[in-house]
Amino acid sequence: MAVSKKKSSPKKTKAVGRPTKDNGVNVKEALIQAGVELLENTSLEDISLRKVAAHAGVSHVACYHHFENKHALFSAIAEIGFQKYFETYQKELEKTDQDFKGRYRALGWTYFQFIMTNRQFARIMFGGTGVDAKTHPTLLAVSRRTYRQLHEIIRMGQNLGHLEKGNTREKTLASWAMIHGIAMLFLEGRLQMKNDIQEMEKFIQTVTEYAFIGMKSK
Repeated sequence: MAVSKKKSSPKKTKAVGRPTKDNGVNVKEALIQAGVELLENTSLEDISLRKVAAHAGVSHVACYHHFENKHALFSAIAEIGFQKYFETYQKELEKTDQDFKGRYRALGWTYFQFIMTNRQFARIMFGGTGVDAKTHPTLLAVSRRTYRQLHEIIRMGQNLGHLEKGNTREKTLASWAMIHGIAMLFLEGRLQMKNDIQEMEKFIQTVTEYAFIGMKSK
C-alpha cells in the first residue's frame, strides 16, 4: 500500500529591504527606543543610523526605511520626549491649587525635573542637535505647546492682577529664559544638585519665582 506524502507548504520569503522584527515588535518603535538607549551613553555626534539599527537588532536597510537620516530619528525621539514632559506636568499640576502661582511653580519644577531625569531626551529637545522643527510638522506643533503653556499662565496672571498688563510675549520669554537657564546650569554641571529632593524643589521654585516677582503688578 502506497503511503501518500504530505505536501509541505512553501516557506515564505521575506521581501528584500522590508523591515522585520520578531515577536511582533514594531520596527519603528524599536528603532526609536534603541536611539533613546544609545543616547544615555553616546554623544550625539557618535550616533549613526547603523549603530541604532544594530542596537535594535534590525538591518540598517530597515532603519533607512523609516528614517532618512539621524536627524529624522532625533525628531521622532524629541516628539516622544515632549509627550512625556506634558504627562509629567499634568501630574505635577494635580498637586497644586491650579491657581496662577501653583501653575507657574509646577511648570518651572516640571521643566527642571524633566531635563535632569530625562537627559537623553533633553539633549535632543533643547540641545540644538541640528533638527529643524520646521521640516518636521508634528515636532513643530508639539514643541510650540511648551511655549503656549507658559504664555497661558502669564496671561492668567495678568488677568488676575498678579502681573502687570501688556508685553505678554516678552514676559513669557523672560520666564522661559529663567527656567531654561537654571536647568542648563545644572545639566552642564555648573551647579550641583542637592541631595534632598524637597530642598531641591524649594530652591528651583524660589529661583523661578524671581522671574515673575519683577513682573508683579505695582
